[in-house]
Amino acid sequence: MFKPKKANQPKVNNRLKTILEFSEHWEMDQQERYVYQYYHNKLKGLDPNQINIHGVELRKTSEGVIMTAIIRHSLQKKLNLEVIRLVVRDKEGKDLARKDFNMEYFGVLNPLRARPWIFKFDQASLLVPEEEITDKMEFEVVFEIQEPLRSEFYLQLDDNWSEQLSEEEKVYLQKTLDSLEPVEMETISVSAFNLAVQEDGVHVSVLIRNTYNSVVTLENLPLQLFDATGDLVAQLGFPLANFDLHPNHGRPVSLFFSKDVFKKENPDWSEWKTEVTPQ
Repeated sequence: MFKPKKANQPKVNNRLKTILEFSEHWEMDQQERYVYQYYHNKLKGLDPNQINIHGVELRKTSEGVIMTAIIRHSLQKKLNLEVIRLVVRDKEGKDLARKDFNMEYFGVLNPLRARPWIFKFDQASLLVPEEEITDKMEFEVVFEIQEPLRSEFYLQLDDNWSEQLSEEEKVYLQKTLDSLEPVEMETISVSAFNLAVQEDGVHVSVLIRNTYNSVVTLENLPLQLFDATGDLVAQLGFPLANFDLHPNHGRPVSLFFSKDVFKKENPDWSEWKTEVTPQ
C-alpha cells in the first residue's frame, strides 16, 4: 500500500488530499484564486495512483462553450499530460461535447498537486444542439480513454498481385495504405479505395488490414455496396481461399459485383462506399 513519504502529503479519511497550485500561463486575481481554492477544498481525497478532473463551471459563448475544471492526481511521480480527450455530460449522463486538447501549456504537476484550467469547446465539438447547453447547468466532465491505434502498415501481396503489378502500381498501393485512417488494435479493417464500372457490373478494390499480433486467416468477406444516394446497391459474401493476413500488414483484394445481384437500377456512382455486412 502506498505510504506518503513527506509531511505535505496528508491523508484524509484514508484518501490522499491534493494541494492546489496555479499555472504561470494563467493570470488571475486573488478573488479568482479564492474561488478555485474553495472548489478544491470541497473535493474528496483521491485513492492512490489516480488522475481526476472536476468540472467547475460551464459557460456559453458565440463560438461554443468554455469549461473551467480542476485537474488533480495522486501518482507517486510528476504528471505530464500531452493530449487528453474530454467528454462533457449533463446530470443524466448524456454526452454534450467531446474534444481532444493539447496540454503543452498546462505544464507538469508535482505529486499530489491540483491545477485549474480552461477548456474551450468549439461548435464542431458539440454533440447536441446548442440550445441544450445552458450557463451554470449541472454537468460532469470525464477523461475518455483513447484506444491505441495503429497507423503504419506494410503492404502484403500474394504471388499473383506481385507478378501483375508494376513497381509504380505497388508504390501507389503503399501510398494508399499509408493514407487510410488509423485502426484500433486487435481489429480487422476493410477499406475500399477504387471502383471500376463495367457493362456487367463493378469491380471494387479493397485493402484489408490486420492489427492483431498474429496471422489471421479469413475465409469469407461479406460486403455491402452503397451508391451516392446511400441506397444499398448490392450485398455479397466473397469466399477467400487461403487468405492469410500478417500482423501489421494490409493486403489488397479485387471483388466483383455483378449486375445480376444489383438491388437498384442505374446506381449513382459519383460517390460510393462499402461496409462489412453486419453479422
